[in-house]
Amino acid sequence: MSRPTKSGSDFKGEPSHPGGEYCWGKNGVIALLEGASARCLKVMISKSMHGGASGRIIDLCRASRIPYVITSSQALDSLLGGESHQGVAARVAPSSLLALEDATALLPPPPGPVLAVLLDHVQDPHNLGAMIRSAEAASASFVALPRRRSALPTGTVAKTSAGASLRFPVASAGNVANAVRDMQSAGLWAVGLDMDAPGTIYDAPLPKRCLLVVGGESEGVGRTAFKACDETLRIPISGRAGSLNASVALSIAMFEWARVNL
Repeated sequence: MSRPTKSGSDFKGEPSHPGGEYCWGKNGVIALLEGASARCLKVMISKSMHGGASGRIIDLCRASRIPYVITSSQALDSLLGGESHQGVAARVAPSSLLALEDATALLPPPPGPVLAVLLDHVQDPHNLGAMIRSAEAASASFVALPRRRSALPTGTVAKTSAGASLRFPVASAGNVANAVRDMQSAGLWAVGLDMDAPGTIYDAPLPKRCLLVVGGESEGVGRTAFKACDETLRIPISGRAGSLNASVALSIAMFEWARVNL
């Protein structure tokens, strides 16, 4: 049976925050323990955390034989650099990204519907977390991102994704344009999202076996990646905002794909 340690004021041997290998917040930690407990190394619970969530987390730790420690809220503040932890955090084993070829090999065979997502240098971890959460909800097979100049699945991503990044397949790509071509070779039709595209995602049903390519927060999808796509489409908007947040745009497109294909 998992037992709490007697020490509760500090975490000797625990590296200080920087987000990387921690998951925090009630929902994120519960999702980790329920869906990816093998990656959980240790749970830290604040003394001030009471009620059903605390008992549930302790029960889940005991069920999976995961050690947990009861500590102070101030210790969690120090460990996580002031993040809003809601009284609980978990130490998580480093995540390993799938190779793109391994991810595509897991795609359901034709003629069934398939949705995959390729991100072109999304650097905001909050956006990445939201994208992964929405991709799981929209029945996507995986999210792929380049190894350089991209946010990676860290603690912030785990919290923003409500734990989805801890269980949902995330693949590593090299050059984004080459990744588009690789997935076209795997039988996917590549649709790049571009606010200046002439056609919209509502003009015709999105393809049954589809790759959605979406760009980062500032520059969008790169020119060579766009040229590699089979087509580019936009989401029609009104008002004076001019554009949508990248994670919002991707979510709209994914659920439009799900509406017509599932």
